[in-house]
Amino acid sequence: MGLADPAWMEVLRIEAAKPDRTKADIARELGVSRTAISLLCAGKYSARTDKVQAKIAGPVMALYARRVWCPHLRKAITPEACGEFCAAPMSTSDPGKLKHWAACRNCKQNPENSSAASPASPSLQVSTI
Repeated sequence: MGLADPAWMEVLRIEAAKPDRTKADIARELGVSRTAISLLCAGKYSARTDKVQAKIAGPVMALYARRVWCPHLRKAITPEACGEFCAAPMSTSDPGKLKHWAACRNCKQNPENSSAASPASPSLQVSTI
């Protein structure tokens, strides 16, 4: 019995199954090949998915599920939850919260980083499922 697919892959499959969508369009939006999208959706992607996950998990969740990818939590969260983590004060009593706070300081989703997009920006809310 294999492991369950990550949430971003399920969202990708749902988006690719929509009648008005093509894998080529999705690939173009994500900046990867149509073949990669096709193989991922079919569950036949033979390479390790960690590199493709690092490249497209965030955009998949942002574009198709109104979620942002939290690299610290290693899961998709709502833009509002991301904003709450970003705005939270530094915790000195909980080591887990301190690590998350430190990770937020360097995260590309953090709006305080000059090259970052705001977690609640319209570009991240293209569609919902």
